[in-house]
Amino acid sequence: MVFGLDLRTFRIFREAIHMTQAKLADLAGVTQSKVSTIESGKANPEVATLNALCAALDAELILVPRRIGGDVRRMVDRHLNRHVATVTPVMSVRDEVFIPDGDE
Repeated sequence: MVFGLDLRTFRIFREAIHMTQAKLADLAGVTQSKVSTIESGKANPEVATLNALCAALDAELILVPRRIGGDVRRMVDRHLNRHVATVTPVMSVRDEVFIPDGDE
């Protein structure tokens, strides 16, 4: 998973437009096995690869700051008529912030 992106959703998008992995790979300029690996969630693709896949699927990769991610998710869910449980508020900064310990 890359920054909260579930890479398996690429399969959902691809299947929604009745496209094969081979066709997606050809349009994106990657191998079919790379598409398969990404769709299975076992890959850590580069942003350029994600952009190429999105372009081939006529989709857009958008980065949303985490602090407004819940608001954006609720807006998208409303647009898609999905009813989802509300997101609970952050109880402390430690819940949302990763602070490296200097060993990395």
